[in-house]
Amino acid sequence: MRRRFLPLLAILLLAAASPARSADRGVQVGQSVPEFSLSGLDGRPVSFHKDIRGKAPLTVIFFMTTACSACYEEIREIHDFVSKHPGKVDAWAVAVDLRGAQTVGPYQQTNRFRVNYLLDPKFSLPRLFGFHYTPSLVVVDANGVILHKKGGYAPNERVSEILRTFLR
Repeated sequence: MRRRFLPLLAILLLAAASPARSADRGVQVGQSVPEFSLSGLDGRPVSFHKDIRGKAPLTVIFFMTTACSACYEEIREIHDFVSKHPGKVDAWAVAVDLRGAQTVGPYQQTNRFRVNYLLDPKFSLPRLFGFHYTPSLVVVDANGVILHKKGGYAPNERVSEILRTFLR
């Protein structure tokens, strides 16, 4: 009995940890971004429907931590793209750092990236989209519909190329 139980237990544990489970997929491409509200660096709440949606043809919601080198590379690329396409892309970095503004504020002051920062130390918003790590991002159109999701860092998958395809 024990010999049959252990392989079954292993299969169940692997299935439970699998990122392909539908419950872990979160909001998908083609669906509308649900309303959310997070604090900005100044402590004021920022609402997706009121303050973000429709402000530009494209919106990038980028999930990051200040200690992540891959996050730095991608946010720098987003900054460069936003700088070259003023008014066409609105960029929001959702920092999931546990110490919030205490960590993210100095990061923003040092790097001066052209993105707006939101604080999510509980990692609640990335989970809503089905992400479990940083960097991750979502590209959204002016109506709040998700055009693209990207989880993790892949050096050969340039954020600028992804954004360029949706600006055409």
